[in-house]
Amino acid sequence: MSVLADTASIAEQVATSAGYAGLTVVMAAGELLPIPSEVVLSLVGAQASAGQLVFWGAALAATLGSVLGAWAQYAVGRWGGRPAVLRLSRLVGGTEQRWSRAESWFARRGTVVVLLSRLVPGLRGLASLPAGTLRMPVGRFLALTAVGSFGWNATLIGSGALLADRWQSVLSAVSAAAPYLAVGAAGAALVWVSHRGRSLAARP
Repeated sequence: MSVLADTASIAEQVATSAGYAGLTVVMAAGELLPIPSEVVLSLVGAQASAGQLVFWGAALAATLGSVLGAWAQYAVGRWGGRPAVLRLSRLVGGTEQRWSRAESWFARRGTVVVLLSRLVPGLRGLASLPAGTLRMPVGRFLALTAVGSFGWNATLIGSGALLADRWQSVLSAVSAAAPYLAVGAAGAALVWVSHRGRSLAARP
């Protein structure tokens, strides 16, 4: 529990001391680092319930941070190109063949992938990078990311506000399940990419 509890504590301190700007920074960093946005946003909801933050302000600040972090990943793909992305993917066991398959599938369903991946933990980064390498228009990418991120962020903040009185219990439960959820999300992401790749390879 210590890692998530410490992360949540730091996020709470940042949001409390820096307000909406701090929340934006935390969410932007969460797109690039393993910061549990589910825990952070639920905590923010508890703060909103206590009157420390305004719900809509927090939802917008969190969404701005999500969009900035996603744009940074998009920029790596767009201006760094496939070589930069492949170097990054090799750090987590990716291969050029798998990346080519992911790009092929993204080329067919990019709009839906960018929008819906914001709602699936573990898949968000898989949308931003190919969106960049395949040069999806920046405006479309940012708009889809903003819509999907706002829905996700607002839902979690609202849930945190509703469960404010039970926050410690929620945090304990999430902390205990976090290692299993992380492994499951990573496994699901690999299976998803591999399955889509095989489906494309089988098509004439």
